[in-house]
Amino acid sequence: MNRLLKLTLLYLFPSVLIAQTPTPGPGAPIVSIPSVQALIALAKENNPDYRVAQHRTLAEYARIGPAGALPDPQISFGIHKSPLQHVAITGGHDTYDISKLSGLSGTLPGMTEYSMSVGQGLPWPGKLAAREDVARQSLERSEIGKYETALALESEVMASCLELLVIQTRMELLEAQLSYWKTTEGIINARLDQGGSSTGDAIQAMQEQSRLRLRLLELDNQMQDQKEMLNQLTVSQPDSPIELGTSILNIALPEPPGEVELLNDLKARNPEWLGSMIDIKIADTSVHSAKMDRYPDFWTGAGISKAGSMPIAWRAEFGVTLPIWIGRKQSKVVARAQAERNTAEYVQAGLALTLATKSRERARAWKLADTTIRLYKTELIPQGEAALEILIARFQNGGASFSSMIETLNALLKDRENSLDAVAQIHRIAILQHSASLDAVSRTSTPNSPKIPISDSGTMQMSAHVN
Repeated sequence: MNRLLKLTLLYLFPSVLIAQTPTPGPGAPIVSIPSVQALIALAKENNPDYRVAQHRTLAEYARIGPAGALPDPQISFGIHKSPLQHVAITGGHDTYDISKLSGLSGTLPGMTEYSMSVGQGLPWPGKLAAREDVARQSLERSEIGKYETALALESEVMASCLELLVIQTRMELLEAQLSYWKTTEGIINARLDQGGSSTGDAIQAMQEQSRLRLRLLELDNQMQDQKEMLNQLTVSQPDSPIELGTSILNIALPEPPGEVELLNDLKARNPEWLGSMIDIKIADTSVHSAKMDRYPDFWTGAGISKAGSMPIAWRAEFGVTLPIWIGRKQSKVVARAQAERNTAEYVQAGLALTLATKSRERARAWKLADTTIRLYKTELIPQGEAALEILIARFQNGGASFSSMIETLNALLKDRENSLDAVAQIHRIAILQHSASLDAVSRTSTPNSPKIPISDSGTMQMSAHVN
């Protein structure tokens, strides 16, 4: 009953019976959205991958008891049937003179003997404790696996929500651009009546609007894909509505963290790092357990027997194994365990280098994205908007060419989308850090969105053109 209660508690509240999982980090900014929190909770409740990790933990917990238990005792029953025997006394060369009895004979009746014996194997003191320690530490390793699955599931939900928010905001930017082009088309039509514009300008303005509508259709299709992916992660119906209720531009962004801060966070929460530490503990315990196997095990037993009218007889036994093949068996096991321990140590050393590299990479990428956002928000986008207002006024009066309108409108859209990409990049890095993953920072933006253009000389092309 007590064991059943423990298993139930482990399934419902794993932290009650096993080591606590690492304390969650500060979290990605996107987690502040209530709808994202609800989707993460729903995914953990319904997603089969998380359930698999839970049941693997249950399976590891169930190994602890058997690992530290004594071998099953043995009980045996026996029956021995003695046949009828004829006995004759003959002369001999003994000291005693039995010649007077020589020639006598007799018959011994058959006899049935019943026996019962019990026995118990007794491992060398400390062997069972060492094996139980290995099983207990394997449970800790399994818990890290469940923790890693939870982080991965959270990250998938957050990444999908992020892409959905990016697509929605990009569509808003394209709608605003479409509005600019409608205004421009109206100006062109007005100038056509006055002979200030050509029919080619009007056709080109309509083409630009058609291209924007085509991108909107593509983005709408991508938005449906992201919603379906979220429904798949939460095990919901594919057409279940998903509303995040905010814009990515309204989410406050944290200050760029430093390399040391990111490294300390990874070492505190990265599943591979935590698993490597437990692997070393398991290897140490396995080496100790293998060395304990060099010692012999014991066996003890007792039994009783009853034959006919004879009184009950008893016996006691004690035995010990003879580990005479240590060189071929136990010593090889110890050597293998020691090699596995060394392997775990080298793996951890390699992970330490990887964590340091990823921390430096993320710190640089985060700082670059933050600086890029500030540059766009404070300089490039305000300058582009001001240049566009001036250019529209000049275009109405015939003081600016249609080609300059095209360049300025496209430059402003590109700057706005590049700023959006930089915001999304910070969120992607934050999600990677939240998941304590060792994946590389993605340098790709949402499909069909332009990247920050880089000239051949390596300088950013971010200028608006005004004639």
